[in-house]
Amino acid sequence: MKKTFKFLAIAAALLSLAACEKDKENSDELTSYEQTIKTAAGKYVDNVIYTTYGKLAEAGETLYDDLVALRDAKTLTQSAIDKACSDFLAARSYWEQSEAFLFGAATDFSIDPHIDSWPLDRQRLANNLSNESVVADLLEEGAGAIDEVGTSALGFHGIEFILFRDGANRTVDALEADETAEEFAGKKVSGRNELIFAAAVAEDLMTSLFQLNVSWNPNAPKAQQEAVEEAELNCTVNGTDRTYGENLLGAAEKGSTYATWQEVAQTVLVAGCANIANEVFSSKMGQANSGEDPSYIESPYSKKSFVDFYDNILSIRNSLYGSFGATTAASDSFLAFLRDNHKDEAAAIESTLKGALDALQACIDSKVAFVDNPKAATVDKAIDAISDLNDALEHASAAIKD
Repeated sequence: MKKTFKFLAIAAALLSLAACEKDKENSDELTSYEQTIKTAAGKYVDNVIYTTYGKLAEAGETLYDDLVALRDAKTLTQSAIDKACSDFLAARSYWEQSEAFLFGAATDFSIDPHIDSWPLDRQRLANNLSNESVVADLLEEGAGAIDEVGTSALGFHGIEFILFRDGANRTVDALEADETAEEFAGKKVSGRNELIFAAAVAEDLMTSLFQLNVSWNPNAPKAQQEAVEEAELNCTVNGTDRTYGENLLGAAEKGSTYATWQEVAQTVLVAGCANIANEVFSSKMGQANSGEDPSYIESPYSKKSFVDFYDNILSIRNSLYGSFGATTAASDSFLAFLRDNHKDEAAAIESTLKGALDALQACIDSKVAFVDNPKAATVDKAIDAISDLNDALEHASAAIKD
């Protein structure tokens, strides 16, 4: 009897061992749970991060070309101004749809605050653009002289101020006359000087967007790689020869900053997706809505704040669904991983994600810009909905097994 029991115990142990071995994948010695995360990570890096940053870098170059053309035009045309405005909004949308993966190069190299800080210091900008020496340097040196205007005027919002006012594209008449904003009173800043400034900022913005793409994608266009090399910008993880994409996709291997695939999934869910959800409801919307800082309003000149926020939530959906522009989750996406392994958490994310997008769409459909009424009832509802999404993402991350 004891021998029979011992035999059964050994057999059971062997069967258990065989099951464990079957649960490993390839030579990586991964469990099926880990392999599913690894597959989702590959989809995420290739079809979300590389695609988004690739489009963003191209859009930044197009915007720079537009502004150089406006700067150098002997005669301004409304069609050229309108093209620059349209291309600005395209680049802006790609940027906002990248904010669910600000971890990595955008944070490590301070690219995010460099190109996307607000509110704009218009008084300092007025002082600088009324200084002909500063303007001459901007014309001659382009991005090489942007330090003279200060970081508070750089990036998207410095350009936005030049191209838009009160939610509308600037006109030929406005850009052929002197600036009329109250901070510029008596300073005689011409629209032509503003375009010189905008082109210099756009060059700096373009190079920063190249840096993002090159830092993540080892196959970024050669011209972009050469541009960031010439600008002497960092583009690798911790001074190694690995891009951020290679580092993430090499998780659990020697040299990667990710010790496990579970850590990758948790990074995507919290440092990526929950981070931007939290920023949108608590800061981007919350500071003006609560009255803590009424001036803390993103994109006030184009009046596209709600579109920015909507794109931020789309960046979460793209990340979870496995592809830029996806409206349904791919079978090998992070959401599919959650559905298969953490059903309740996946359902909560899907429900709150839809709720957040619907609430922001209601804000857009209201036709009342955030800058004009940050305390609107639709804003309150959107803040609550995005807060719920943030909670669902954090709960899903906590459920992931080590």
